[in-house]
Amino acid sequence: MRTLVSNRNLLALTLTQSLTMLAMFLWRPYWGLYILELGGTTSILGALSTLQAASMLLLQLPGGLLADRYGRRKIILASSFAGLLPPLIFRLSTHWTMLIPGIIASSLSSLAIPARNALISESLPPENRATGFGAYSTVTYLFIVASYPFGGYILDLLGVVSGVHLGLVLSLIAVVPSVLIQWRYLTETLNPDHDERGIEPGRGWSLSRLKETPPGIWLLILVAILSSFSFQLFWSFVVIYCTQTLGLSKMQWSLASIAANLIAAAFMVPSGFLSDRGRRKPYILLSQFLVSSASLGYVMSTGFPSIVLTRIVGGVGEGLGGNVMGAGSGAVWQALVTDVAPSHLRGSILGLVGTVTGLLSTPAPLVGGYLYENFSPESPFFASFILGMLGLVIFTLFVKEPDDRE
Repeated sequence: MRTLVSNRNLLALTLTQSLTMLAMFLWRPYWGLYILELGGTTSILGALSTLQAASMLLLQLPGGLLADRYGRRKIILASSFAGLLPPLIFRLSTHWTMLIPGIIASSLSSLAIPARNALISESLPPENRATGFGAYSTVTYLFIVASYPFGGYILDLLGVVSGVHLGLVLSLIAVVPSVLIQWRYLTETLNPDHDERGIEPGRGWSLSRLKETPPGIWLLILVAILSSFSFQLFWSFVVIYCTQTLGLSKMQWSLASIAANLIAAAFMVPSGFLSDRGRRKPYILLSQFLVSSASLGYVMSTGFPSIVLTRIVGGVGEGLGGNVMGAGSGAVWQALVTDVAPSHLRGSILGLVGTVTGLLSTPAPLVGGYLYENFSPESPFFASFILGMLGLVIFTLFVKEPDDRE
């Protein structure tokens, strides 16, 4: 943890992201139930989740390009300030159609994802890169764990709509200190005059520079697409499946999630540390196998104890840091991508990975909703497992990690 505490950029981003997650996870795990309360259906939930994934991930490439041109700090600050809009719109919504502008506004937060990851990787030496990402993820997960029981208790006490409304107000309040901390303590890591090849920002900068993308990045993108698509096929419907089909209470779902996140947090720094001193590929393989297996575990579960076990298996997979789940990815996976990406294109390539992954995995919640309603509630989980295993095979056979880390 000295890596986190001694690094000003990493510490500032960890504190602000943790504060954001603390407020968000009072209501975010129950987003599907909130949409149903506002007159939606599982198909509408799938459509809105598709819109959310598309709008967020489509902006990652522009965010990466802007971060390579104007710097990481400016993009992070602008995106954080725009975080005022989504909770305000969601709080004022009285019908599911009114959520759409907020979902589109929330996509502005994805502008900062490539900039944030580039800032973290450039603030750390290569031998501590995955460890730093792991420390950042660990602290964030611990704040999520702290938030879960309060969210479940609030919703059981106040009901879905009133409970989510309270969480949204707290998310709105959390934006203010986050922006202030980032403005005061973040320092730029992009050379303001020249990159390593002597190219001045703003000159020679264009989308055409992405033609320099290493071939290995495209293989990683293919695996990321399969991993993300398989996860998004079922994740929007998990809380509905567990509460309506298996009969769990919202507090029981919160307790299972707490167990999973604690386990995940316990593995993040050790897996990052070990991958920094060895190879990253074994941790990614095991991570993706466990996350995919967890999708099958839900349909094999019969009640609360088996759901807890399933969530713990998935938590270990997340903690090992090799998974890709929509806009998020594990510490070891993120370190591998930054290892392969040249520094002068790092923001752009991180944005490219997010955008292409998003484009091709965007229909997943829509497909999952169709399967859930027209075949069976279990069918999205089975389809997720098959696609996850396919991505695992491709990664095993074709992806090679670099011998030298920049």
